[in-house]
Amino acid sequence: GIGISKPSLLETCQSVLQLVTQNRPRMKSFFSIFLLMFLTKLTLSTLEEPLSACNGRIIGGYQADIAQIPFQVALNVNRGPKCGGSLISSCWVLTAAHCVQRLKDTDNIQVRINSTYGLAHGRVVDIESFVMHPKYNPLSIDYDFALLELEEEIELSEEFYAVELPEQDEPIEDGTCLQVSGWGKTEDEDYGSEDLRLINIPVVNWEKCRKKFRKISSLTKQMICAGSEQISACHGDSGGPLVNGRKLVGVASWAYPYVCVGYPVVFAKVSSVRSWIKFVSEV
Repeated sequence: GIGISKPSLLETCQSVLQLVTQNRPRMKSFFSIFLLMFLTKLTLSTLEEPLSACNGRIIGGYQADIAQIPFQVALNVNRGPKCGGSLISSCWVLTAAHCVQRLKDTDNIQVRINSTYGLAHGRVVDIESFVMHPKYNPLSIDYDFALLELEEEIELSEEFYAVELPEQDEPIEDGTCLQVSGWGKTEDEDYGSEDLRLINIPVVNWEKCRKKFRKISSLTKQMICAGSEQISACHGDSGGPLVNGRKLVGVASWAYPYVCVGYPVVFAKVSSVRSWIKFVSEV
């Protein structure tokens, strides 16, 4: 298990609050960003069972197997880690637009599927084409969606399945416990986890989240927030899935840099663009 003493927690809280007061950071997108922090630098050990979910007592995530999230993929650029993504059919992957916005073509993009490890095992598939949402705004990071068409069709099964998609504008209640996953960092100095990791976080009221970020960014209706005062995915892999069971709710988009607890993570809300996904991919 993972534990933390009260004195060190208080000291860390004071240090972070002082840092935020003195240096209000600018908003930035996820990039080589990390997963599963509880304010302090925690080296996450493998847990046999997930810790209690969405109750304010989680102080870290747990190592997972791709069999638990078979639709999770790793997007590699120039053979290095870039982002996460979700397999939505045998031919299409949904990720964040900011992950591919600087790419001119698909020559150096590959998707690794069916692997617990972001840079090894599984199967590597080339990308035929990619389409960013036409309303994507790189400044506000609104409509942060991109669809990747695979060069070859993937055989799906009962064990290796695509994620389910919501209906257009399908609502989700505040406080709903969701799951976020990826190969992001586990500590400030980390450059990413070799193993896939999970954490459970609750949906945050949209208006409350908007007020949290009002000084640095404008939250839009194409965004959904998740996290709490005690638990947060903080900085998960960009483009990675936020799911409710097998249903995709969000795509990891951006967060308040350098500060985890006390600030939710912002995800691109999949139900807001369901019609566009169907138009492009026929899924």
